[in-house]
Amino acid sequence: MDLNKGREAVRFARLTQTRSDMWSASTRVTALLAIREAQGHARVGDVFNCEASIKRAWKEWERGADGRDPDWTTFLNLAELTCLEGMCRLDLGQTKRAQRLLAESEKLQDVAHSRNRGMCLGRLSVAAISTGDIGHSIDATTKAIELTKTGMSSARAIEQLKIVHDGLAPHHRARGVGDLLEEIRALVA
Repeated sequence: MDLNKGREAVRFARLTQTRSDMWSASTRVTALLAIREAQGHARVGDVFNCEASIKRAWKEWERGADGRDPDWTTFLNLAELTCLEGMCRLDLGQTKRAQRLLAESEKLQDVAHSRNRGMCLGRLSVAAISTGDIGHSIDATTKAIELTKTGMSSARAIEQLKIVHDGLAPHHRARGVGDLLEEIRALVA
């Protein structure tokens, strides 16, 4: 997904799901693979398959944790799954729905997952720009910058701030945007 190769992401997610079925993967692994497939479908604009994959991810999630969940799935909590669905919705152009989901996720995020929260805030800012909610975008971006200043390091979060910068640039005359753009430029330089 980070390489913007949605079709390959779908192919890898499906291959991994096939392999995971062989070892009766846990619910969190299955939910994670389904939402990763959904992200690939969203990136290429395949609404039908994205919706099906999102539903499958939530169905698995709702089955609850399982004692076999590997450590590498612990990041997939309610906040993160909500964020990942919001990211799918944003990629599909469902900006209002994306903004609602990303805002909900941001409220659920905990301190232990600051990188996930940073990515969520960046995507929330982009969604808010897309819906014309510049105030909400400024608020989300300010929170993302604060996370970065307090030690959260993530190349993906910095890339997201660059996207936010480009989205906010046409609104540079709006109250607070000019200063925020300067702050983003200083951070990503």
